Amino acid sequence: MNGHQIQSKIISMEIDVLNAVRQRTLDQWTDGPFVKESRLFFLLLPYFNGEQWSAKMDTSANTVAIVYAALHAHDKVKEEMPISKEQQLTVLAGDLYSGIYYQMLAKLKNMEMVQKLAAAIIQVSEKKASFHEHRVQQPEEVEETVKVIETALLNSFYEVSEFGNYRELMECSLLYQRYTDELEALKTGQFSYVLSLLSETMVHSSLIEQWLMERLDALSEQILLAANDCQLDFEVKAILLDQIIPHQHSAEQLTREG
Repeated sequence: MNGHQIQSKIISMEIDVLNAVRQRTLDQWTDGPFVKESRLFFLLLPYFNGEQWSAKMDTSANTVAIVYAALHAHDKVKEEMPISKEQQLTVLAGDLYSGIYYQMLAKLKNMEMVQKLAAAIIQVSEKKASFHEHRVQQPEEVEETVKVIETALLNSFYEVSEFGNYRELMECSLLYQRYTDELEALKTGQFSYVLSLLSETMVHSSLIEQWLMERLDALSEQILLAANDCQLDFEVKAILLDQIIPHQHSAEQLTREG
């Protein structure tokens, strides 16, 4: 599968998600559904790499994407009073998306996927709630929180579909991308729950930056090893290293080494 076909399939899934949850009033007053390209890429990674792929898997993957859209909609609500009309509708949008993915799974009659996905949603919600706990978390705890938030839903799909061999590559790559975003937020002075947690044990921003850079370096090596273990197709690997992982310096290094 070439790069153009990979991008076309990702766009097709994004369109499917938009069509499944489109509602005129919500589209007018909210930002609408959103799923990161990297999550769509990893939902489709086994298909891109030539694994056996059924219509049932396609529907399950779309459903997981809608769950991500639902959780993203709820995350967009700001903790302000009074709540604006836009915020109220954003909450309703998240509820709408949630109802749609449960409806899709019910039609699919995939009870194992329903159970795994429901458990993953609870995990993600609990970890997001930990952002607001008034306790010091060590960097290892922060990383576990980020990992669950970024990967639990995808892992539920991989487990049910028996694609566990892609798990390490997916987890390392999504952590890599998240830490890249956190590093950018740190450099530009943006607020981040993750940075706020890290600052509890690393008082100076330079220490946080050093920790993030060390994690990025370690993850870049793990990504290469995991990609080789998965025996990724050349075009798929190129898309992963050039587009999905955005950290420029390390991405260039990975491409040379890969």
